Amino acid sequence: MSVLYPARRLLVACLCILIVACGGDSNDSVAPADPLAGYRSQTVEWRQCDPAVLGEEREWAEILKGRVSCADIRVPMDYGAPGGDDLSVAMMRVSAEQPERKLGSLFFNPGGPGGDGLSMAAYFGELWGNADPDDTLGRHYKALSRRYDLIGFSPRGTGASSALICQSNELAPQPAFHGDRSPDNVDALLSYSELEARTCRKNPMAPYINTEQTVRDLDLMRHLVGEERLDYIGFSYGTWLGAWYAARFPDHVGRMLLDSNVNFTGDFSDASAGQIRALQRVLDGIVAPYAARHPDRYALGTSVDAIRDLFGRLPDPMKQLVSDSIPLNSRDAVEDALYMLKGASEVGDLVQANPDADEARIHELIDQDDYATDPEVNDTLTKAIHAVASEYFKEQAAQPEPIRIGRQDATYTAVVCNDVPVNPARDYWVQLGDDYAVEYPLNGGSITGQPCLFWGGANVEKPSIEAVVRAGTVLMVQSEYDALTITEGAMEMFDRLPTARLVFVDDEYSHGIFPYGTECVDSAVAEYFIEGAVPPRRTDCDGKPLPGDSSTHDARARSLTRGAEAARPSPYSDPERADAIRERIGDIIGNQGRRLGRYQR
Repeated sequence: MSVLYPARRLLVACLCILIVACGGDSNDSVAPADPLAGYRSQTVEWRQCDPAVLGEEREWAEILKGRVSCADIRVPMDYGAPGGDDLSVAMMRVSAEQPERKLGSLFFNPGGPGGDGLSMAAYFGELWGNADPDDTLGRHYKALSRRYDLIGFSPRGTGASSALICQSNELAPQPAFHGDRSPDNVDALLSYSELEARTCRKNPMAPYINTEQTVRDLDLMRHLVGEERLDYIGFSYGTWLGAWYAARFPDHVGRMLLDSNVNFTGDFSDASAGQIRALQRVLDGIVAPYAARHPDRYALGTSVDAIRDLFGRLPDPMKQLVSDSIPLNSRDAVEDALYMLKGASEVGDLVQANPDADEARIHELIDQDDYATDPEVNDTLTKAIHAVASEYFKEQAAQPEPIRIGRQDATYTAVVCNDVPVNPARDYWVQLGDDYAVEYPLNGGSITGQPCLFWGGANVEKPSIEAVVRAGTVLMVQSEYDALTITEGAMEMFDRLPTARLVFVDDEYSHGIFPYGTECVDSAVAEYFIEGAVPPRRTDCDGKPLPGDSSTHDARARSLTRGAEAARPSPYSDPERADAIRERIGDIIGNQGRRLGRYQR
């Protein structure tokens, strides 16, 4: 037996340890431990959903009975350092009607950032489950219901997931209308933005509420429901989220629809500025001419220029109300937008003519006038004017309160400020607001209110548009005059994605298109998801007409009504219920889309 000197014995012991660690074979190597193993191995415990999960007390529709379930999963607060604090992400699943023929799990995001997409599974499940299989379009919708599990989720910070809420006992500044460009009001706009940023940054979750972390949550969800690839429909900010996912996980992208696109080649500052321009374009170029074509319905006269100028003649507090609330995001809401304009005009005139009148007196004065010769139209307009008056006086009575930013707006601020940097120069945003307030009076001055000026900079690195190309074919849908995600930005994104396909809806300004209700749009999307059929590089589809328009009107009206699809029968077995669900989906997408250029008080 040989005797080893101590140093040599130590060397041999070290070599033995290394050999054992390497499995005894110098050609083998030890795979590093998966830091996400504990998260990836968790079991998704699906359970019966609380009927109130949609935010309202309602019974689940019979059409979904037995197919709806909910679950919560654990995710690391920071994927860069998993194993620390965890967050919870809420999911909802509507199981495929024909699970034996299931193609996959279709995830939804309604936009924002800050939009809660949990209910999207239920709404789309009920809508598509209600489809008439004997109708051409209905057959496509029904196939989606039969062959996909539908998955909605609350992104981190929102809804039923771990919530980001920012609050403080500091009183929020109360700026006047953002079109008031006096130094004091501009300072108030910026002071509110600074307080918002400072309050949110105190929340320890805030640095981890960004798109990078959310796409990793999305990929974890994909894995946990047992899918090799992500099938996905994203609206508005959901297109930004989808593009980011495609760049990070190109090998896991299945069939992806990006509807009403935020330009992924740009940033959120570009998106906010684009939204301001797009909203003004819709008001001036589509809604005002439409009102002038129908003076009997809206009592705003026949002069397009006079209707365009109406907003500028309102008192500033009324401008603020209209700027915050007018629904310009959907063709289906065009009448509501005009009722608000009519109400603002009438109440504004009454308030200016009767400066000492209280709310009760203004309501009395409203009832003393007639607004249309047709009794039914007059009744509708009178009710709309009363509603605007009530909202106006409610806003006027509001008192300063300690700042409290709910989960939607807090998540919006955190994502926007964490994702991409902004121009750090205060004077830049003041000057841009001065210019925009003149050029785009509806919302232009709001561009000055930039919480990200006071955030401290982005904390993640956004992928390039070129990285998205590696995911292969994605399908984009865009309306020609999208009011919330400006079309010029979407087209720049499309031009930079040679593998993308585009369905373009002419003469339409709605935000959030699919399902649109025409075969040109919806068949292309449905066949992509059901059969994997890739449409041509670009498909142009006719838009649908505004209410009451016909071929006897001007060039825009004529273009809006071409094609027989505009008046096709409903593809749903219960059209009335389908309309209600479509309206709710539109509200969710539209409200989230408006956040891209939101102005808070």
